[in-house]
Amino acid sequence: MTDLATPTATSTATPTATDLATPTDLSAVLARLDLLESREEINALMVSYMAATDAHQDKGSKVAALFTEDGRWQSVGPHGNPEWAAVGRPALITKFDRNVERMPFSAHFVTNPAVEVSSDTARGQFMYFQACTYRGDQPLWIAGSYDNDFARVDGRWLIAHMRVHNFFTTPFDQGWVAVPHLRTP
Repeated sequence: MTDLATPTATSTATPTATDLATPTDLSAVLARLDLLESREEINALMVSYMAATDAHQDKGSKVAALFTEDGRWQSVGPHGNPEWAAVGRPALITKFDRNVERMPFSAHFVTNPAVEVSSDTARGQFMYFQACTYRGDQPLWIAGSYDNDFARVDGRWLIAHMRVHNFFTTPFDQGWVAVPHLRTP
């Protein structure tokens, strides 16, 4: 009986992990690993953003900590509101702390991630859905998308620029067909 693990003149041995770990191959594997880990970290960052926006205490600080020092938040598109823009962590803290009064309850959900990573920057698109209470007693459905730029700072992925596209903001009891966009100043 022939030992299949022993190379003969007519066969070759299966390469070992050491054989596959040449500098070129290892660097390619590490680059692929970094890409996969970066995508997962960015997806986790967006989940953390959702949790922070739903926080009842220290909402502004929790949200701002997920952005770069000069991070930007914008409401864009046909239903966008330029007055809601915030640039820099202090402005983000003010913006999101104000939302506690405007929306005493919110539950955000993020889906459909599409993330492209390029070294220490990335671009990501996501869909979101939100159930919330507006001004104390108005139940709303809100849906839209995020178009974000991310930056890796000191080994940690952060939001550099968040563009929020609102598809609809509608009263819970009427739905988005009857009221496709309720103004919520």
